[in-house]
This record gives sequence, structure tokens and C-alpha cells, in this order.
Amino acid sequence: MENFKDTINIILLIAAIVSLAIGILKDGFPDGLINGASILVALCIIIVVSSGNNYISELRLAKIVASANIQEVAVHRGSATATETIETTEMVVGDVFKFKAGEKCPADCLLI
Repeated sequence: MENFKDTINIILLIAAIVSLAIGILKDGFPDGLINGASILVALCIIIVVSSGNNYISELRLAKIVASANIQEVAVHRGSATATETIETTEMVVGDVFKFKAGEKCPADCLLI
């Protein structure tokens, strides 16, 4: 429905309806459909291609937003000296992680 908010598509739709009406009145039913039908076919192609492009770009944007929220953090698991780097989505209760300057807090936690 976003495509029908575009002024050019609205103008093409009106032009197709007017062309169909004039063509049918002037040339009769089967012959008068040629110009109006060709405008409608072009409008359908424009809408399908535009909708496909919008859908693909929104999927890519959603993927970028989802990947932007992923943060890696150094976690102590069972060792006071050795750390392993994991994504914040893999953190579990009991993990002790290191904060670095500029990092967001990756979970609800107690500050030690």
C-alpha cells in the first residue's frame, strides 16, 4: 500500500482509468482497451518491483539492526585468570565478566 502513496503511481492509475474510458467510448470494447491496459500493466510491474525492493531492503535493515546489538564480552568461567570471549546472548547466571571503558553493561549484574 506504500506504493499508492506515491504521486506518480496515483497519476498513472488515473491515466489508466481515463484512457480505458476514452478508449472504450471511442473504439468500442475490445479495441479500446489497448492503451489503458498497457498503462495498468506498466503500473503493476512498477508496484511489484518497488514492493520487492522495499521488502528486501527492510530485511537487510533488520539484519543490520540485529547484528548491531550483538556485543562480545570477556568472561571468567571457572578460572580467576583465564577469560574466554563470548557473545552477550550466551551469558548465564554466575558468569563474571570484565568491563572495559566504553562498553555497555551486557546483563543485569552485581558490580564486584
